[in-house]
Amino acid sequence: MRQELILRPASMRLAVFLLVAVAEAAAIRLLTYDADQFFCGNVSAYTLCRGLRTLPLSVFFMCAAVVLMTVARPRLWHSYAHLAAAAPSRRLVPAGLHLLGLVLVLVPLWRLPLTQLEAQFSQAAPLFLAGGALALLGAALWLLPLRVWKQWLLGNGAFLPLVAAGFFLLPLVVEATGWLWGENRALTRLTFQAVSGVFALTGTELFTLPGERIIGLNDFSVRIASGCSGAEGVALVAVFMALYALLARRTLRMGPYWAVLFPVAVCLSWILNILRISALIWLGANVSPKLAVDGFHSYAGWLMFSLLAFAVLAIVHNMAFFHTGAAKPGSRPGLPLRADPLFARIVPFILFMMSGTITPLLWENPADGYPLRVAFMLLGLALFWPALRAIDWRAGPADWLTGCAVAAMWLLLAPDTAASAAQAPDPFWILCRLLGTVLLVPVIEELFFRAYVLERAAGTSAAAPWRVLAGLAVSSLLFAALHDRWLAGAAAGVAFGLLYLRTRRPGGAVQAHMLANAIIAAVAIATMNYDLI
Repeated sequence: MRQELILRPASMRLAVFLLVAVAEAAAIRLLTYDADQFFCGNVSAYTLCRGLRTLPLSVFFMCAAVVLMTVARPRLWHSYAHLAAAAPSRRLVPAGLHLLGLVLVLVPLWRLPLTQLEAQFSQAAPLFLAGGALALLGAALWLLPLRVWKQWLLGNGAFLPLVAAGFFLLPLVVEATGWLWGENRALTRLTFQAVSGVFALTGTELFTLPGERIIGLNDFSVRIASGCSGAEGVALVAVFMALYALLARRTLRMGPYWAVLFPVAVCLSWILNILRISALIWLGANVSPKLAVDGFHSYAGWLMFSLLAFAVLAIVHNMAFFHTGAAKPGSRPGLPLRADPLFARIVPFILFMMSGTITPLLWENPADGYPLRVAFMLLGLALFWPALRAIDWRAGPADWLTGCAVAAMWLLLAPDTAASAAQAPDPFWILCRLLGTVLLVPVIEELFFRAYVLERAAGTSAAAPWRVLAGLAVSSLLFAALHDRWLAGAAAGVAFGLLYLRTRRPGGAVQAHMLANAIIAAVAIATMNYDLI
């Protein structure tokens, strides 16, 4: 009870702070977002203008990072709550300081139309800077006194201040390096030249318009726009490697990981992007423009990213160079990659998702390629058979009843569609579909969404209830995102998640999922309505 009394005021004050900060940042961003009336390119102090417009986003990123770190590491939250409870409850001076800073920021926006603000930005900039500093200082002091901030940030090691500073600087760094990407920027032009170079190496004659960054082969041409520069792929690689580093921080050597593997992964991401665009042009010119644009263009990027992510996981796991002394692969005899329970939960799902990006590249109707997806799923499970054999797959009546209930819910909420009048699929396709839907997909999805995502997010069985609920919500929403009918998918995810939390074994959720899919598949075959599966 005493713990709850300490945490409640701190939680309320932090919630108010976050709501106000997000509302103010969004309001200021919206007030200056109209590019037709205000454009930093028309301002003499261009760099200062762009930096000021990015500051609200930096504040938002910093706040989000601190909150996420505090949630992920309960020790930080409890330390903050106890310090906040000991601080004075009435903090009128910091609140007034924050309001004064907000007024200084808003005065130029109120007195000057955006078109006039462009011409007088240099005179208004000091007000923006002073107001932003005062507003940030007042808000921080309203949460905690200065000496308490110092005690909390430095008393829990340097990791939290570094994370806060890194996320605050992230939008500013992206803005400062904006010359690399965007329309006609360095990275986009370099991508155009690299794609042209790939075809030059093969002796293929192209027609190019460098000024418009258009490359054509035969009667098919593409324009290398900003979205083709590879910047998105680099960002995805950075996010993926940061998440992996967070999960494996106890066994990972951060220096070699970031100094060696990260630059290599970034370079490979950009090279794979070059090969993707080259393959797109070749397919469009020699095979099918529709397949190139509607299939390959939409899915090849995710396929390349999946391959790169899988390669990073394999390299880190198998090279002692990236492990601490206590966790080097050589120091764990009897636990090769195939027997690693963590990889057994993740890699089959990666292969499953990769198969979903390959079939649209090879078939105009991706469903026709389902046998290939089955082959990928079998490969993923076979690779980690030693680890899968060690898992407890037991289930009971409650699991089977839940599976029946999920099947009934799925069928009742199914949209009204008549049985297809087209020719029924061939028996081999139906057999592969049943094998994948009833036996393989439940194992792969439950290992990933429940035994990995839910287990990681919910923590141990002794974790706080709010964390368990948050983990259940996150895993269920991710599971729903994989299905066209997201509401039914989320409900099924909650049901399977509760089964897993009941025993902390995947067997119950897997068998419930298998039974649900078997019932749905039986109804689909009986009614000739294969859209159900």
